[in-house]
Amino acid sequence: MVFAFDTNVISDNSGELLDGLLLTVEVAALGFAIAALLGLPLALAGQSRSPLLRVPATLWVGLARGVPLLIVIFWLYYAAAQEGLFSLTAFVAGALSLGLTGSGYMSEIYRTAFSAVPSGQREGAAAIGLSRFQAFRLIVFPQALRTAIPPGMNVFVMLLKGATLLSVIGLADMFYTAKLVAVNEFKPFELYTAAAVLVIAVTLIAALAAGIAERRLSKGVRR
Repeated sequence: MVFAFDTNVISDNSGELLDGLLLTVEVAALGFAIAALLGLPLALAGQSRSPLLRVPATLWVGLARGVPLLIVIFWLYYAAAQEGLFSLTAFVAGALSLGLTGSGYMSEIYRTAFSAVPSGQREGAAAIGLSRFQAFRLIVFPQALRTAIPPGMNVFVMLLKGATLLSVIGLADMFYTAKLVAVNEFKPFELYTAAAVLVIAVTLIAALAAGIAERRLSKGVRR
């Protein structure tokens, strides 16, 4: 028996696959935004001299990086609803799961980026009369952001891959759509291959966008 790759099943269902891809990218992007927003205060708290801030932040980062994403998804979508705590849609539960998991990684990225800014920058800011907040907003954070972009994009790619797990809670993403079509058409190899190629394409586009953003932020910076 000779295997023949059937491209017709892909073209016939391209609209559904692209709709699923769009949903996958949307939930991954929202999850990344949540992770980026949570990661910043976590990084600052982790560098605080006060144990009341540093210890909880350290525990959060450890849990976020240590607990498997699938467990977080099930807890937010099934367990919390069963216990009557709250009930979330598959999209919201998925975005929060990605965001909470990614926040631990983004916190470490921010922390490393802040450490990469020379201490002389802060000392110079204090010498010209800037407050600590002004020094952070105008001098430290812009330089740290440039350093954080490449590893931050790696986190986005990680969350994009993690978003493919959300089909287990019924989110009609690309892989959920591919699974349904594969069951009806008996063409799993073609459909899952197409889904994988689309994810790779989005990953490459995201990496290209990150490179462009990093170069623009690096204009005028001496190497």
